[in-house]
Amino acid sequence: MKDTKLALFIAAILIVLAAATREEPAASENLAKTQVVPLVFAKELGADQWTPSMKERFLEDPENQIRMSQTDRILRDGRGPDEWLPASGQCDYMGRFMAVMERYRLHHREPQWRGWQTKRQRCYTQFQ
Repeated sequence: MKDTKLALFIAAILIVLAAATREEPAASENLAKTQVVPLVFAKELGADQWTPSMKERFLEDPENQIRMSQTDRILRDGRGPDEWLPASGQCDYMGRFMAVMERYRLHHREPQWRGWQTKRQRCYTQFQ
């Protein structure tokens, strides 16, 4: 009985230590909210003509929000998916990017759009 109590006590201490030293992913990766479709990119495709309320709607839209590390935000630098994709979750990012583009009727260049559709289709067929 004494050995069982000691083992439980040691296990409890180890659990507390593990919880105390565990880093949250958001803290260790310095994740911050940003837009899936960067405003700079959207402005090149017609968002520069938006009213202030439309711009605010775009910036606050939950579908256009993503948590991204500072490094990824710097690497992306307002570029679209033909020039930058995250290291992980590329399929999800591409799908969300295109959905936001459609939602806000941003005028996309046809060859560029078809390239994105091809990339997105490869994502879906690769996992079937």
